[in-house]
This record gives sequence, structure tokens and C-alpha cells, in this order.
Amino acid sequence: MDQITTFFPQSFFTSQNLLEKDYLVKLQNISLDIKNKNKCGGKNWLLKPYNTLDTYELIKDENFKLLLNKIEEKVFLFVKAHKSDHFYKIKEAWLNIYNKNDQQEYHYHADCTFSAVFFLKSTKDCAKIFFENPVEPDMKPIKNIKEQNQLTFKTCHFFPKENSLLIFRSYMRHMVEKQNTNFERTTVAVNL
Repeated sequence: MDQITTFFPQSFFTSQNLLEKDYLVKLQNISLDIKNKNKCGGKNWLLKPYNTLDTYELIKDENFKLLLNKIEEKVFLFVKAHKSDHFYKIKEAWLNIYNKNDQQEYHYHADCTFSAVFFLKSTKDCAKIFFENPVEPDMKPIKNIKEQNQLTFKTCHFFPKENSLLIFRSYMRHMVEKQNTNFERTTVAVNL
């Protein structure tokens, strides 16, 4: 009997419609106010979409408390799927606002176990987030692959659906493609 057994899979947790509409709009408006009053952070980033990393402590902003608590609850569900009961607390949180032509290079988040992106404001045309297969580069790849599948994908991507959450392991290299629309793609990113 032949069988393919897959170990070491990469898993992602997604949640849709995380917030009530009025609270979502409130956070969207507060985010714009934060942008107008605070300088851009991310001093070591190569590409510079507007962000509040190290310039505004989103984790201490009471307006975002409900959202951050919901993210921690969803991370706990993901952790339980890994057969663990450890409750991870958010270590840091920041805003990212992508305007036309903004993008973010491939990177990972050191010194944490999980990371998450909440898509606070976006449309179907906004830039996608891409993840790189952690076994790349494959030094001796399989030849003549006729069609990509879960065994051969080198990257995967997620569309930035407004009011949705994406959780992933922090070691996963990821990037945001170039934003080709004038819409302000706004996210809340966290590390746990």
C-alpha cells in the first residue's frame, strides 16, 4: 500500500469579521489620526510604508484594547490546535499604512512565537501578503513539475480582506507586494 505522509506543515489561522462595523470604523478613523500626529517608525526597515513601530505604543492605546484582546483569543485557539494550552500575550503592536507604490520586503519577526496581521482597512485591489516556503531555497529541486501543489509551492499569499485576521508562526518570511491602488491599506500587526 502506497501512502504520502506529510510532516512539518506550515499552518496559518484566519478569522473573518472579527469586529463589529461601528468599532471597525472607529479604529479606522483613530488610525488616520495617529498617522497625522506621529512620525513613521521602523528605523531598520529597508522599505518604508508608514508604520508606528517604536513611535507609537499601540499596545497601550485603550481604543485598541478590545481588538488586541480578540487577537490574543484567536491566537489561543491556534495554539490549542497545536495541542498546547499556553496563553501568549501580545508583546508589541503597531500600525502599517500602505499608500500607492508602498511595499514591504521579505522579513521575519525575531524573538517571538506567533505574529498576526489584522486587516483594518482594505479593498480587494490592495496589496497581498506573501509567505515564502521555509525550506527554500531547495538546493536540489524536483525537476519537471507540471503543476504546483501543496507539496511544491514556493510561496503562498493571502488577500487583505477588511476586518479579517491572519496568524502565523513568526519565523515565516513574508512580504507585502507593491500597493497599486490609491486606497490606504491599513493593518494592525502584532507579535506574541
